[in-house]
Amino acid sequence: MSSDFTIGQVVLRKILEQEDITINTLGIQLGMDRSQTLYDIDKGKTQTISLKMAKKILAAFPYYSRSWLLSGEGEMLIASPQKPQNAPQEIKRQTLGSRIVQTLPVIPIEAKAGIGKGFLYDRDCLQDVVDVNSEYDTMEVVLERETSDRYKLFRVKGDSMTDGTFRSLCAGDIILCREVYTEDWSYGLINTRSPYVVIVIEEEGVLIKQLTKHDKKNETISLHSLNSAYKDLTIDLKKVRAFYYVERLIDRHIYEPYQN
Repeated sequence: MSSDFTIGQVVLRKILEQEDITINTLGIQLGMDRSQTLYDIDKGKTQTISLKMAKKILAAFPYYSRSWLLSGEGEMLIASPQKPQNAPQEIKRQTLGSRIVQTLPVIPIEAKAGIGKGFLYDRDCLQDVVDVNSEYDTMEVVLERETSDRYKLFRVKGDSMTDGTFRSLCAGDIILCREVYTEDWSYGLINTRSPYVVIVIEEEGVLIKQLTKHDKKNETISLHSLNSAYKDLTIDLKKVRAFYYVERLIDRHIYEPYQN
């Protein structure tokens, strides 16, 4: 084993090579909500595969040697690999240094109950990425590799975020959004660099608004529409299934002039 790499790096990269998948897809197959633990191993911050992680790997891929996972020594496999028939397929991505070109589905922002279930929230580790992408339009975007699993694309619907100024997000616009994990909400959600947010409420669908207040004590957020025809909202965070900051406009749709 090369002294240039940690045991964890060697083991993880061998698994990725053997399974022909990325870290994000491995995290999904291991039933992890986020892949940061795997990225820490890949970057050498965590130097070995923990016993807990080894158990997760063996539950998904029982043909690996337990002792090899923990030590990096000996035979890697104890049986011939057999991928389950319903294993998620991997979308191929091009690596550009610390960045990747990744294909993402474009999720419509619409008031439709249950939209995104199994994908935006209540994630199903057996859900095939190819099936998700076939359900929606897709677009290639360049992302930072270590945070790429946080990003989603959304297509704006309606005129609630249109006020006739350059700030407007108009029907048909495609926006790149970064997820804020639920465990981080308690630290505060106001972000002056990203005032627009996309939230997912199971009973109401996907909404895009300007975040004006986060009441941490009462666990509510106040939302504002740029179009004055729409009333401001106060949302109980307990009803929110996923929360995203709007980071940038990816594609501007040709739209009709604003009329109020």
